[in-house]
Amino acid sequence: MPDQPDNEKILLQRIREGAQDAFKAIYARYNEKIYSLAYHLTRSEVVAEEIVQDVFLKVWMQKETLPEIRDFESWLFILARNYIYTWLKTSARRQAHEMLADDHVSVEPLEVDAAIHRKELENLLREAIRQLSPQQQQVYILFREEQLTREAIAGRLGLSSETVKVHMSRAMRSIRAYITSRTPFTLILFFLLKNLLLFFPAM
Repeated sequence: MPDQPDNEKILLQRIREGAQDAFKAIYARYNEKIYSLAYHLTRSEVVAEEIVQDVFLKVWMQKETLPEIRDFESWLFILARNYIYTWLKTSARRQAHEMLADDHVSVEPLEVDAAIHRKELENLLREAIRQLSPQQQQVYILFREEQLTREAIAGRLGLSSETVKVHMSRAMRSIRAYITSRTPFTLILFFLLKNLLLFFPAM
């Protein structure tokens, strides 16, 4: 791997010392690239923005070790890909729920287990939503179930668009964490094997 450019080495050293202007410079250099990668793979503006936030929060939390990284850019994009792949795995679980929640899904003899798992996933999602704050619940329901835009939600709730984005980001993160921590691997494997193409539609 190539060595760090001299100016980047200086920035990383200054970040280790707590210099916020250096951190902002690194953020300005890479945030759009990470956003583009995240958006390309997730197809979600909200998720892409959340991944950028998570990546740079991790950078700041690990600032003590930054000058020791030989190729910072490669390290940064590996970090971003890890966050993206984690989201994709969780998204597959969510899509399993959404697919099974379709009223038109038929339950044939060989799909009795699927009907049982559908109920489990529905219960998990309801529980996850109940864990949200009242405002996060409102934003999530308006965005996911009523398919309103961020601006429309802001107008209905009397909030700024930025506040709606923050609430949605936190709600999604909380729901993903809740379901991921409580969904058995065998359930995920069942749906992956049975409905693989539905989890990974063509881009």
